This record gives sequence, C-alpha cells and structure tokens, in this order.
Amino acid sequence: MTPKRVELRSFGGPGVIRVVEDQTLPEPGAGQVRIRVEASSLVFTDMLIRRNLYPVLKLTLPLTLGYDLVGHVDALGQGVTGIAVGDRVADLTQIGSNATHVVRPASGLVRVPPDLDATRAEPLILSYLTAYQALVREAEAPAGGKVLVYGASGAVGNAALDLCLALGLRAVGVASSRSRETVTAKGADFVAYDAPDAGAQLDRLSRERGGFDAVVDPARGEPLSRVLSRLAPRGRFVALGFSAPFRSAGGAGNGIASIIGKVKFGLEFLRIKWLAARARQTRRVTFYDISERRAAHPDWFHDDLSTLFALLQEGRISPRIDRVFRLHEVRQAHEMLEAGGVQGRLVLDLRDA
Repeated sequence: MTPKRVELRSFGGPGVIRVVEDQTLPEPGAGQVRIRVEASSLVFTDMLIRRNLYPVLKLTLPLTLGYDLVGHVDALGQGVTGIAVGDRVADLTQIGSNATHVVRPASGLVRVPPDLDATRAEPLILSYLTAYQALVREAEAPAGGKVLVYGASGAVGNAALDLCLALGLRAVGVASSRSRETVTAKGADFVAYDAPDAGAQLDRLSRERGGFDAVVDPARGEPLSRVLSRLAPRGRFVALGFSAPFRSAGGAGNGIASIIGKVKFGLEFLRIKWLAARARQTRRVTFYDISERRAAHPDWFHDDLSTLFALLQEGRISPRIDRVFRLHEVRQAHEMLEAGGVQGRLVLDLRDA
C-alpha cells in the first residue's frame, strides 16, 4: 500500500495541514520495528504543536503530527528480539504517529491485547495514562480519597473522572455548564465554572470534605492560591496542562492572543515549578509531563499502560470518544479542536487509509 501521513511544512491554523503520500515505506534500523498504525491521537496538544505553542518540544519543519499510536508490527530491524511481526503494540511518540506506517524503537513498545478496538485503546496512551499517573503516582490518592478535577469534560479530565470511578475515589468535576451530563455520567459531583458562584461552591465542597486529597488540573484557569486552599492537610496538587490561558486569550486562531497565552503559560509554569521545588519534601505541588516521567521511569510507563489496558478489557473504564475521524478528515478534526467544546476524545482511525 502507499504510505500516507499528516505533514506540516509551516506552523499555523488547520489550513497548514497536508495529507501526503510517500513513495516508499520507511525501513526499520537496528533495534527498531515498523508499525502499521491503526489509530492515533487528535488532542489539544497536537493543536499546540501545529501552532508551535508547545513549549516542552523544540520543533523543526517539516514534521508529521501525532502524539501516540496503536498498531501492528509489520517489519523488524536487525537485532530485535521478543517482538514478532503481527504483534499489536502501543507507543508514545509526541510527533510522527499520524501516519499509516511508523518506525519506532522496539524497546519502548507496550503490548496491546488483541481483543481491544484500536479507537478505544488509543485514548489510554496519552489521556488516561496522564490521568492515572497524576492520581496514583504523583498525588498518591488514598483509597476512598476525595479528588477535585478541573477541565473535567476534556480528554484528560474526563479520563481522571473515569479512573476515579474505577478506583473508588470520590470526585468533583469542574467544567462548563453544558458539560453537566458528561461529568455526572462518570459518577462525579459537578460544578460549572461559568456559574456566578462557582468558587463559592468549590469552597463549600472543600469544607464539607475536609479538603481534597488530590487536585488534578489540566486547564489552570483558577488562581493558584485559591486552588491550593482547597487541599486537605496532606493533599497534593498536580498541574497537567495549561489550556485555559490559550482559551481565555481569545483562542489559538488569533496570533496576538496566542502570544498572550504562551506568556501566561510560561509565567504559571515557572511559578508551579518553583513551588514544586520548595515543596520537595511534601510534594504538595507537582507539574506532570508524561514524556519526562517516561524517560525517568520507563517501567512505570509499561506497567501503568498495561494496567489501563486490563481495566478496559474488564469493562471498568470506558473512554468517552466524541468522534472518530478518517485520515482525509484530519483538517476538520483540528478545526473542531480549535473551536473547543470537545467532550472527551477525538481519535484518528488509520485502518482504511
């Protein structure tokens, strides 16, 4: 078949996206495998990468989008052992996986159960693993613990609510008023951030619960001091992302607003890193980056993702997928990401590309 991929030759809006065909298949080198991709990411981070607003990556053009993948191994490089052609695997790539064929190091791959649908397994790699490690590895939320989740209708926030339900944690989800059903469907109490008394509601819920054992925040929209005031004495705050500064600055489509959003992100990021350094003994404040944690603890990545696949097999978690897109619809998917309001996840299905 003709290999295809989603390419950027310039940074900008959805209009810069091109689906290109390559003349030959990529060949794996020593220690690598080639993967025939079944499903890949369509997430807010992909949009930030497209606009060169993702500060944890130094990007050069041209590049292929795609933060993660599920697929089958279809070729082995020299020296690869323990993996065979036909094995089903997952990987976190950051860029490059919005393609029909991808070459990756064999050592970083995680096996995917053959009975899982690719479009349901894909959200576990970035969105669910981020939420799981935030709750279990970073916050160390206790059994029956009380959790506050901001951005609760988005990809990571909704995954966190789903995991709270599966792990027996009592969750409160914060999202827009139109997302009530999305949040409560995961068994969480709901607070609308656009309600005039949202802050007072959260303060009341915090007092009633004696503070939250974990606060998970992919958005960073509320003043940090107020968020920290809602922690229990041994509670922990985990910042996962900063979508709110970009949204509140007017949207990623506005050049000046994008710069404002990036500045706000930088200032908030530095403040959280400073607090995390000060709180090294108690770890009350943490900034979580999935790639950094994977580099530091590759065994966590393998073990935790395998745990999530098992939870999905058992029916204990159920990713909310807003829509599945085909390769020729990828520009439309990015327009939807930019518009906001996605409930859960978008997924790119590459099986018939």
